[in-house]
Amino acid sequence: MSLYEGRNEIRYNNSGGKCLLENWVEERATASLEPTDVNSEYTSSAQLHRHGHKGLLTLNVDATAEKQTTVRQSYQLPTYPGVRTRGKKEEIFERMLFSKVGEETHKEFNPPPPAPEFITIKQQDFDKADFKSIKPPATMDHNVSTEQCITFWSTHRNKIHGMSQIKTRDTPFKKNAAFSTPISEYLEQTQPHDQEQYPNM
Repeated sequence: MSLYEGRNEIRYNNSGGKCLLENWVEERATASLEPTDVNSEYTSSAQLHRHGHKGLLTLNVDATAEKQTTVRQSYQLPTYPGVRTRGKKEEIFERMLFSKVGEETHKEFNPPPPAPEFITIKQQDFDKADFKSIKPPATMDHNVSTEQCITFWSTHRNKIHGMSQIKTRDTPFKKNAAFSTPISEYLEQTQPHDQEQYPNM
């Protein structure tokens, strides 16, 4: 397949022709301004007009293009007067007031954390500084080696299942083996039907 299949091959420059093939309207309209040989063998029309036609925008061809654009012209930096409009003392006083008000506002909205209290629940709820411990007077003589301690089970001894016969209230958990002990093996113990000689019955 040929590279130019489906198109007309024009072997000479037709920019100045009257037909529609390569009918360059702009070159024909400006032909009187720039009389050039468009069919030159050494220079083509595209190379002649690569920078546009001379004399359309300005006749001063040696003038340089301006760098000012519409955006630069419309949006410029604000200009200030060249002399001081406020005194230096006023500016220093204003900065001092801004700093002072800023510190007060910071302290108001960001107060310092409270001091930590290293105290336990026992010290807070149970320990009282004005409390004085006073021991109550003893109502009777007690013997630590012979008396049994008062506990939850000694108080509710009647509600415990599987307990043997209780002989005395001070010793409810001593095993009563009088029912199964032979009479001959009793070591001067009280018989099951006899009254025990114990002060707290």
